[in-house]
Parts: sequence; structure tokens; C-alpha cells
Amino acid sequence: MTLFEDRAATVLYNVLTNIKQKKFLLPQNVCPIVPDTFLRANKEFEFVDISLATLCMDEDLAFQKIVDDKSIDGILFVKTFGIEFDVEPFYKKIKKYNKEIFIIDDMCPSVQRFDCVIENSFADLKLFSTGYSKYIEMGYGGYGFVKKDYFKEIFEDKTTQTSFVKYKQIIQEKIPLMQQHKSTLNRLYKEKIDIKYHLGEVWNGWRFSLLVENKEEILEAIFKVDGLFASSHYPQVDYNYVKNPMQNSNTNIIHSKIINLFNDFRYDIDKAEQTIEIINKVIQ
Repeated sequence: MTLFEDRAATVLYNVLTNIKQKKFLLPQNVCPIVPDTFLRANKEFEFVDISLATLCMDEDLAFQKIVDDKSIDGILFVKTFGIEFDVEPFYKKIKKYNKEIFIIDDMCPSVQRFDCVIENSFADLKLFSTGYSKYIEMGYGGYGFVKKDYFKEIFEDKTTQTSFVKYKQIIQEKIPLMQQHKSTLNRLYKEKIDIKYHLGEVWNGWRFSLLVENKEEILEAIFKVDGLFASSHYPQVDYNYVKNPMQNSNTNIIHSKIINLFNDFRYDIDKAEQTIEIINKVIQ
């Protein structure tokens, strides 16, 4: 069953306000729009630090929280930078412990997919976005897949709706072009920046990410040149929501060192070459 709205946050909000679960686990490196949506939906949440192996929510920490706190009955897991790996064993472990826990597989940073068979997943919602700065950016749009048996009396299935079918077609046409463009720019970054600074191939789908010691110096040098830019990773988000934020988190360690180099339609070969030249002069 497909849900389709103006943005992914709307899909998330609509689902949250139609389920009984009250308290969720969220990753520390999540986009602030997510906890804001949970607040608007009158849901509680706690943050879980990330694993340095995946840069996603630490699965062991999350599961231990579920065991220790019986009031936790939901979890939202984000695929950081669109990383692709099989998280279903983790979802299965959660459902085996408590089948009532509602699992949201947040794939908004990932390549958009339409072949998800939600009935074959332990997740209860798979969420995608084509909003600002996503793999395919449409300037609007978010969709999710939910299990029909649970939601058929609540939502209208948009799978065959004309607006969704057209939207899906446009995205599917754009994906190969974006993949080719990203591959071209990623190849430049990979060949011309020392490999010791590469975050890793598995995270290069959304941006080409570097792990450096002088992030702020590099970003300042890039932004000094008209038309050039790069981005950082989300900071530890709990500072905005709790009185006693987590100390010495992996999320903060990563935030202090990651630079994301653009490889989407905002950047071309010339801009990438200029950016590489600047980075190689100041990188540490």
C-alpha cells in the first residue's frame, strides 16, 4: 500500500497520528525535521548514538534501550548518506522481542525505490523523499509503503493514482541520469584526493564524503570562491530537545570531521576540479 503526499514529513505525521505507539527511538544524527514531526504528532522519543561502522543508529545500543525500557514501542532507523546494507535482521530481532514495536525504515537519503514489498519486510513503514537535497530532488514529494492489512481502513492507497504514477515515472527516468552524473564527479574526487581522507565507498551515493581534521578551514576556503560550496553532516540533534545532551558521542566525532562534496546537478566537472584544488592545498 502506497502513501503519497507533498513531503515525506507529511507521510510520517499521518502515520504517527494513526498508530497507538507512543515512544520512539531516533538516531542522534537525524534531520531535525524528524523529531519536530514526532513532537507535532504528540509522540515521545529518545535519541540513540550512531555506530562508527555504519554511521547509522547503533543497533546494540538501541536494542538494549528497548529491553531496559518497556515503554519504548517504536523506532525510526535512518540509512545515513543512503548507505545500502541489510538491516532486516535487526528489525527481525526487534519484532521477535516485541512484535508490537512499530518500525520505520527511513530511506529518505537513499536512492528512491518503488520495488519495496513491505509485506516481506519486518518494517511497518518504508519512507522515501524527493524533497530538498535528496538523491532525485523534485522540490516536493514524499511517499511510503505500509502494510495494507493494518492501514486499509485509514488511508487511501495511492499506488495507481494518476499523480503518483506520473511522479514515479519522472523519478525513474531521472535516476539513471543522476547515477551517471554522480559517477563522473565521484571518479574525479576519488582519483584526485588522497584515499586516506575518503570516508568510504558505501557512503558515496548521496555525496562524496571526506573525513578530515581541519573541516572548518577547508569549508571556509571552499566558500571563499564564488559558486563553490560543500556541506557538513548533521550535528548531534539532542541539544535542541533535551536538558542533558549526550556527552562524547560518536555523532559529534563524525560531525566535527565530515565534509560532503556535492556530486548532484548543483555541481559540474569544472566546479569539482576547483574544489579538489582548494582541498588539496589545505587538507590535513
